[in-house]
Amino acid sequence: MNDIGKKIKELRKKKDMTQERLAEYLNVSFQAVSKWETGAASPDLSMIVPLARLLGVSTDELFGLVSAEEDSRLKELENVLDETHETGDTAKRYEIAKIAVAEYPGNFDCLLWLAMAEESYAIHNCGRYSEEQQEHFKIAVKLYETIFEDCENADTKNCAIHGLVRNLPNIGRKADAVFYAKQHPYDEDELLMWCLSGEELSFHRKKMIERKMCNLVGDLEWGKHDLHAIRAAETVIKTIIDDGNYLFYNEALMHNYIWQAMCLTREGNFEKAVETLKSSYQYAIAYERDLEKARVKPVPYTCAILNKLTFDVKDLMVSGTSTLTDDFKEYLDWNEFDVLRERGDFKALYKL
Repeated sequence: MNDIGKKIKELRKKKDMTQERLAEYLNVSFQAVSKWETGAASPDLSMIVPLARLLGVSTDELFGLVSAEEDSRLKELENVLDETHETGDTAKRYEIAKIAVAEYPGNFDCLLWLAMAEESYAIHNCGRYSEEQQEHFKIAVKLYETIFEDCENADTKNCAIHGLVRNLPNIGRKADAVFYAKQHPYDEDELLMWCLSGEELSFHRKKMIERKMCNLVGDLEWGKHDLHAIRAAETVIKTIIDDGNYLFYNEALMHNYIWQAMCLTREGNFEKAVETLKSSYQYAIAYERDLEKARVKPVPYTCAILNKLTFDVKDLMVSGTSTLTDDFKEYLDWNEFDVLRERGDFKALYKL
């Protein structure tokens, strides 16, 4: 039996996986897996990376290029390093990280440990703005750059991007920090907070707040069945836009009040449901009013938190030709409101 076959069998059993299940995941026959494990055949090269991922190891480990002793030693160093995160001993963390890099040259995990250790040592063990601190920041940046340029593991590379964005402004390379922030696949907005300044930072921060407000409102309203959560979404909007100049968010509030009315109808609170629908219509009217203004030029928000942002028709994604008041009338025809149809106050909504 060849070494890779032994390793496949060992790792498969460690994951409590049958040959048939392994074969199913890899879209090969279980006979092929059997041949690999007995040494009668070897996996095709195209199978190596999928095999390693499935078995939860690196390709080096799959080929047996990392011995059990090496694994044990690396784990020992990692455990000691983890202890320093509990104790706060950044000097010891720095020494352990240097040992790890010396014993495992070219290991990107160890390089990442040292880069982070250089960074924490600079912050906690050096005088602020001292030459010594600057030197540690520069070494950390060099290590992070090496990882970014040479490492193929996405998670490790993304950690390096975070490190670069944190440290480059400390050595006067803010523009480079902005560059690296834009390389991150999903944390660009958060990372830019580290490297922008002045009006640019203020505008970016407000855009982030608005985006997070939209996401939170959407999460709270999801399913449209929880009245408490839907009202919380209303509160979020009205807390951030605390001066009543809702602009684009008049549409969000119009829909929010429709969802509230549905919940109230289900609860049998018919009078409150109709009153809520009337409020929904008023938000629809307000939206259409502000939309007309925005067609001429962007309309600025006036609340303190969003006051650098505007309601701009260029940002809208229009999916139909109906107006918001048209949409309101369509909502009234939904079967959720069937129980209200004979009420005079509900019928009056169609005449608004």
